[in-house]
Amino acid sequence: MDHPSPAGRWARFLLVLVAACGALVLTPSAAGAQDASDCSDWEWHNEWEQCLDEVPAPAEANCAEAPTPSSPDSGMAGWFAEPSLPDKGEGIGQYSRYGYAGYQLPMYASKEMSVGGQCIDSLSLPDGADTANALANMEFNTSTAVIGASNSMRQAAWDPQRLWGWSNEFMETGSEAVYSQVFTIFGAVTVGVVGLYLLWRSRQADMNNAVTTAAWAVLILVLVTAVARWPVQAASWADQGMSAGLNLSQGLIEDEAAEGCISKPGISNSEYEDLIEDNPSLCVDTRSAAVKASDMSTGDVIYQNWLRAMLGQGEEVSYSKDDGEVAEDEEGNPEVRESNTAYKYGPALYAAQAMSWVDDEKAQESPGTRARTIEEKQENWRKLATLIQQEDPEAYEHLTGGRAWERTGSGLLALLTSLFFSLFDITASVLIILGFMIVRFAVIALPIIGTIAILRPAGGPFKRLVNIVLAAVINVIVFAIAAVIYLFAADRILGASLPSWMQVMLIGLVGVAAWLLLRPFRRLASFQGAGGPTDALFGRSADKERRKEVEIERRRETIRQGEARPESRSEAGQGRQERTESRTAPPDQQPGQRTPNNSTAATTSGTSSGGVYTPPRKD
Repeated sequence: MDHPSPAGRWARFLLVLVAACGALVLTPSAAGAQDASDCSDWEWHNEWEQCLDEVPAPAEANCAEAPTPSSPDSGMAGWFAEPSLPDKGEGIGQYSRYGYAGYQLPMYASKEMSVGGQCIDSLSLPDGADTANALANMEFNTSTAVIGASNSMRQAAWDPQRLWGWSNEFMETGSEAVYSQVFTIFGAVTVGVVGLYLLWRSRQADMNNAVTTAAWAVLILVLVTAVARWPVQAASWADQGMSAGLNLSQGLIEDEAAEGCISKPGISNSEYEDLIEDNPSLCVDTRSAAVKASDMSTGDVIYQNWLRAMLGQGEEVSYSKDDGEVAEDEEGNPEVRESNTAYKYGPALYAAQAMSWVDDEKAQESPGTRARTIEEKQENWRKLATLIQQEDPEAYEHLTGGRAWERTGSGLLALLTSLFFSLFDITASVLIILGFMIVRFAVIALPIIGTIAILRPAGGPFKRLVNIVLAAVINVIVFAIAAVIYLFAADRILGASLPSWMQVMLIGLVGVAAWLLLRPFRRLASFQGAGGPTDALFGRSADKERRKEVEIERRRETIRQGEARPESRSEAGQGRQERTESRTAPPDQQPGQRTPNNSTAATTSGTSSGGVYTPPRKD
């Protein structure tokens, strides 16, 4: 047997050393975990970009594919997505930054290499895992679409200028056509009829009705002319009045993620650039109240349930206290005492499979930019999967899809929560939109109705129109405040330490209670009570009540006088006796005529037995 030469032994030793070093480099080592631990849990949750840069790239797993990140407007929920703040930074909340991207549930299970070099599914997954995961994905797609519809309706309802901007030209053209073709022609005829009516009433010396009719005609003429002359301004004034409820209730919408930011809703791009020119790190919250509400609902209902499906847990964190205040570390960040994997790695894991609005806008520049963005996010996803596998094996089992049926339960919870939350929220938004629509159609319909309403006896349609418009304004104000309060209550319920089933039940019950309490305001035809606002305005409700009271008092006085006179009582008794005899007398006998003696008993017995007359027997 030939022994290797010294040079061969040295060469073999060097090969073994190089292989060992390569294994240390390619295998996730303790050094990687140590690098990851340099970031605190708070920094991983809020500043995960810098933390991921310090984590080394993991070794390529055999046939384990990271998910492809999705666009903000992808899927069924993308029908309702709108680009949010792409020109003013990355956004702050889940919706304003990512839209509805990233809520898919990938299967990161390890796969085996077949003989032919193709990847095949591993047998380590339980039976039916693919079916369960597909069902969970369908539940999350439906839930995201429901929340997307709710957010879209809310943003349309809370921003009337954006929704109804197209109607300005419509109102101007329609009002001008109706005023010139209908009111100016037929209104003159109606004014002539009013003049004839006043002349006729003047011959009867009825000055009260004559003055009321003239004042009514002047009021209608001035109102119709003003609205037809400035239809857009009239609708704008009505919008400002109806938006009072939104302005009063927007203070309830607060986002903890925007703490420390300057709130500048509706700021222009130039003003935003001027603010951050001197201080690029300045946080400027440019979201409107509707976008803040969308961030709140998307984060509470969809994102938290997505964490439960992906990692088997929701966010849990507790902070260290110092004299009742949250303690801070050396860098001035809140000191986390205890947290779980969902809190620590959840935001980074979600961002690794979702493209933000800014990412999507940059990816539109060239296919190469999109490919590089996708590759970077997939590498981040593999890094996070390696860290989760090292720190929390149970969460990693959920991440790989090993507990797919539990994902189905989380998807069902998300679906129920989204449905119960959206029932009242969408209803309130529809009623708000309906109120703004009624005002705009009333502006066009006023010249037509006012043509007839100049004649005061024919003013019923005008009064109903006023009742509908005023009721619509009140509906908008009331349901705008109710929608914000309901959103605030749902946010507190979902953030409370309650079982998931109880949170879902409470959200549904709060919506039902709000609907029952606000039920009277759903009537757009008139207010509750005896009359509408026009009757109250012109004093007709009070007149009706006074006339009714006078009539009731007159009837009571008549009854008292009748009971006080003896002759009235005798006449009343005689009247009752005659009515009784008329009922018991035979058909051929007149009332008051005496009944023969031989038939008295039969008549009496017949009457007492049921009021039926029995004819006498003949001997």
